[in-house]
Amino acid sequence: MLKICYDIFGDNMKIKLILIIIIIVSIFTFFSFKYKEVNINTFTTKKDKSVKEIKLTLVGDFLFEDHFYNAVSNGYDKNNYFRLVKDYFQNDDISIGNMEVVIGNDNLKPSGAGYNFCAPSYIGDLVSSLDLEILSTANNHAFDRGIDGINSTLNYFQSNSDIKTVGTYLNEKDRENYRILEKNGIKVGFLAYTYGTNQKIDSDKEHLIAYYKDPSTKEIKKDVLEKEINKIKKESDLLIVLMHWGKEFTFTSNKEQQDLAKYLNSLGVDIIVGSHSHSIQPIEIIGDEKKTLVYYSLGNFTSSDDDIARTPKGEETFDNAYQFGLLSTLTIQKDRDNIIFKDIKAIPIINYFDTNLNNFLLIPYHEYSEEYEKKHYRYSYGLTKDFIKNTYESVIDKEYQQ
Repeated sequence: MLKICYDIFGDNMKIKLILIIIIIVSIFTFFSFKYKEVNINTFTTKKDKSVKEIKLTLVGDFLFEDHFYNAVSNGYDKNNYFRLVKDYFQNDDISIGNMEVVIGNDNLKPSGAGYNFCAPSYIGDLVSSLDLEILSTANNHAFDRGIDGINSTLNYFQSNSDIKTVGTYLNEKDRENYRILEKNGIKVGFLAYTYGTNQKIDSDKEHLIAYYKDPSTKEIKKDVLEKEINKIKKESDLLIVLMHWGKEFTFTSNKEQQDLAKYLNSLGVDIIVGSHSHSIQPIEIIGDEKKTLVYYSLGNFTSSDDDIARTPKGEETFDNAYQFGLLSTLTIQKDRDNIIFKDIKAIPIINYFDTNLNNFLLIPYHEYSEEYEKKHYRYSYGLTKDFIKNTYESVIDKEYQQ
């Protein structure tokens, strides 16, 4: 047929056929590409909808002591204290910390010394102003004022803020009412545990405080950890466990912390947030198939002790380390059943107070000017920007540094 056409029309027919073929191929290619493009875009949109994301802010101990209370009594405006850090807590989805003082009431006299802590109710107001979502109340000071102190603290936050507390409880039913927050389609469960309390608790009241060690035998309560973790995991997409553990005044985790972290990883915990050391400790991701992000200790977020009696005499390192902690931000992505940690960063926050033990202010490191540095009460004892920077860089892996 082509030969007959060619014989009739000659070279012009050859050219026309080539043009027709080119046009047909071009049209086919164009529509084929558009079809693929539509499919690709549709698939991408579907995939994006399956990926859910939340942003977290984590800090360490909220520890208030006598010097802070004295400054307030002498006219210091406590509302200035958080003004340089508030934005971190308001520009996220969930903020988390450790409340290491009992919130008192009219019947519980405030104290901020002798390692028996009871804060006036205005401290609850101050902490609540930060727009936190979760506070652990499981720590060695949880029972400083007995059952009355536990109840006063929990009742304050339930009545006066939107903050959920975890780790101490009003009764058995309250403990079984697991703390779960849903943000952006992700259900986040929270548990909190402490190694012990400074004041001894009667055995029939032990359930009011989440101990990970038996108060009498000091054995790890693996049965309790496993039971509670398995139950809350059934209702959660992401599980965060706050642990008051380890040894005070050290920059390294100890064997018990490391062993517990591995055990919690084996139970499926996603994030462990540690406290108690009053100094910063490393951040790492552990586990093989299941990954767990571990903050061994974020150190103090707030504090006001100028000279800590329990640190080695003549050694100022940990008296200075007591004055700053870490604020960590990170993004959690949930892609179907997968949990992904992204953009994990931690910055030092310095607890500033001047040479008169007044004018308290929390200052992010990048805002800690030479003027603040040299006016800090502990500057003459070695709390310099270089000390903070060197400690931070030696303890925290570079990938987590801001």
